[in-house]
Amino acid sequence: MTRSQIQAAVVNLLSITIGRQIMQTEVVTRDAEPAWDSLKHIELILMLEEEFGVQFSEKEMAALRSSDKIVNAIEGKNAP
Repeated sequence: MTRSQIQAAVVNLLSITIGRQIMQTEVVTRDAEPAWDSLKHIELILMLEEEFGVQFSEKEMAALRSSDKIVNAIEGKNAP
């Protein structure tokens, strides 16, 4: 899966989770997005794990505070 495909999927899942349309080029951070609360964060993590077939540790989950960090983490888990 290419970075662009991962980005598109992450943007789609984030849009569903926080309830607003996110542009592919937009960087969304948890601190700047009021709708991205702790419950939505868990919901997003579960959706990401299912979509990409990955597992995040508690430490990794806590670090996923922006769309860019999520894309980078998924890329890292999918690297050969």
